[in-house]
Amino acid sequence: MYLINLTDALSIASSLDDALDEISGLWEALYDRMDATDTLWVIAPNDYRDGQMWPVAMAAAEAAREESSLVLKNTITLHTWDDRGADMESAYDEILFLVKDKREYQFQKDRIRTAHVYQGHEWGGEREKGSSAYHDRDVSRYNEDGKDPGNVWLREDRTQTENQEIDETSSLSLKEAVRRCVLVGSSEGETVHVVNVDDDLIETITGEDRVTNPLGIKSLLKGDAN
Repeated sequence: MYLINLTDALSIASSLDDALDEISGLWEALYDRMDATDTLWVIAPNDYRDGQMWPVAMAAAEAAREESSLVLKNTITLHTWDDRGADMESAYDEILFLVKDKREYQFQKDRIRTAHVYQGHEWGGEREKGSSAYHDRDVSRYNEDGKDPGNVWLREDRTQTENQEIDETSSLSLKEAVRRCVLVGSSEGETVHVVNVDDDLIETITGEDRVTNPLGIKSLLKGDAN
């Protein structure tokens, strides 16, 4: 598994194009390093400057597509209302989920399932089977271990009333989101290769019994990273 944080690259850039130019070649380098079972997660923070929104996630995904054969499987949205001081223009961040081989990559979704909204009554008792967005195969729409968390990750509180409806939602922290990525994209004892990831997130990764291998962008671009 690979995890990249684009925050630093964006913070020092004067434009989104400049930020992407600084990491040009990175996607091809990562693709060449990845095994077929590997997943790549890219933290793409939302940025709003001088009255304009920078479409960081989609710009990065397009750059990865043009530069390599990486496949974008999903985009995870995280609400950051509290962290951004209730700033509507930058109220969410995104995490790109990319793979090298769309048939072989590791994805253990059962590890991050959340509580069902209506236990035993989803889909009105019908439509038991559906297609998976991840491995292109039929799956059960109802799983006793919980529901698919979807691509907007939130904390759900059902403790305020007696029924199982969602009473309140709140934002999910980046640390918790990364923990989920680690759980679905790797197994215990595996190495998670990290690029520009801070100590707090590394602690989250190692806390799930993974080994971290920090990689530098410059060394990756030169092709001499371990």
